[in-house]
Amino acid sequence: MDDLDETTPVRRFGPDVLLGLLTAAAGLAELRVRTDSGYESASPFFVLLVALTVGIARPLPGIALGLTWLTGVLQLTHSVPMLLSQAFMLFVAFSAARWGGPLVLGLSGVSIVTGTLVAAGALFSGYYYPGILVRRQVEFAFNLFGTAATLVVLLLVLAAAWLAGLALRFQGSAATSRRERVAAERESAQAHLETAQAYEIARLREEQARLARDVHDVVGHSLAVILAQAESGQFLPDHDPAALKATLGTIAGTARASLRDVQQVLSASAEAPAPGRLQSLVEGARGTGFRIVSSTSGAERPLPPELAAVAYRVLQEMLTNALRHGDRDAPVTVVQRWPGESSGPGNQWLELHVSNGIPAAGGTTSAGGRGVEGMRRRLEGVGGGLEVAPGPAGRFSVTARVPVRA
Repeated sequence: MDDLDETTPVRRFGPDVLLGLLTAAAGLAELRVRTDSGYESASPFFVLLVALTVGIARPLPGIALGLTWLTGVLQLTHSVPMLLSQAFMLFVAFSAARWGGPLVLGLSGVSIVTGTLVAAGALFSGYYYPGILVRRQVEFAFNLFGTAATLVVLLLVLAAAWLAGLALRFQGSAATSRRERVAAERESAQAHLETAQAYEIARLREEQARLARDVHDVVGHSLAVILAQAESGQFLPDHDPAALKATLGTIAGTARASLRDVQQVLSASAEAPAPGRLQSLVEGARGTGFRIVSSTSGAERPLPPELAAVAYRVLQEMLTNALRHGDRDAPVTVVQRWPGESSGPGNQWLELHVSNGIPAAGGTTSAGGRGVEGMRRRLEGVGGGLEVAPGPAGRFSVTARVPVRA
C-alpha cells in the first residue's frame, strides 16, 4: 500500500467522514433519549440525512447547502422535531463560505437570513413545534434574552460561522496570490539570469569571432605580402645584392608590423588607424611584384574609431585576396571614393573598390570563404555592405561601402 499523503482518499476525506459519523452518533443518541421520554422522535433516516449533509459540506458545499434546505422543508411539512445535533450544520455555512463557488457563496449568505426568518415565523405562528430538548433551550433563551434578542443571537451565530469561512477564504486567496507572486518573481529572476547569461555567451562568442577575424586579416595580409615579395626576389639579378637586401628588409618590416598588429589585437589595445593608413596599405602592396594602380576621389576625412578600423581591415583583406589569388601579370586596381562636400545625405559613403585579374586555367579566385564572410560581417555591423562579383574583361572585383559619419 502506498504511503498516505495529501492526495490519498483517507487523508482527503477522512475528517469529513469522521465529522459525519460524529453527527450521526449524536443524532441517534438524541433520538433514544427523546423516545425514552415518550416524545415524538425523528426517524433514523432524517438523522442520517443530517449526518450526510455535514459529511459532504467540505468537498461538495453546493449539494450540502441544497440538503440543508431539504431538511428544513421536511421538518416543516412533516413535523419532524428539531434536533440539537443539527447544530453541526453550522459547518455547512462555514464550508459554503470557505470552499463554495461564487454562486454557492452568495446563496449561502442569503440562506442564513432567509432560513432564520422562516424558522422564526413558523415558531411564532404556532405552525411548528420543536422537540422537547430544543424547545427547552429556546424557552430558556426567550426568558433570558427576549424573543427578538434570541433571534438576533441565532442569526449572529449562523453569520459568525459563515463569516469565519469567508475570512479563511480570503486568507487562502491571499496566500495563493503570494505564492503565485513569489513563483512569478522567481521565474522572472531566473529568466533575467538566463537572458544575461545568453547575452554574455553571445558577447564572448562575438569577441572570439572578432579576434579570429582580426588575426586572420593581419596574418593573412602580411603572409600574402611576404610571399609575393619572396617570390619576386627569386627573379632579382645575382649581381644586384642591394635589391635583394631591400627585398629582405621589406619582408622583415612587414613581419614586424604584422607581429605588432597581432599583439595589439590580442591585448585588446589596438588603436583606430590614423588618417592616411589606407593609402599606406596600398603603398605596402606595391613592393610585392604586383602592379598597383590606385586612385582617390573626394577629400579623405577622419573617421570614428570603429569605422576607421572597419575600413582599414576590409581594405587589408581585399588587398590580401587580390595578391593571393590574382593574376601576377595583371594590374591590381584600388579605388577610394570619399563623399564630396556637395554630397547629399544619401551619399555619405566611403567606397573601397579592388579588382584584380583572374589567373589562367588552374588558378582560383576568392568569391567566398572566411575572409569574404568576415568582411561582410564587419561592414554589416556598422551599416555598410559588400559586393563581390566577377568584373569585365576577365577581372574579379570587390566593392565595400563604409558609412561616413562624424
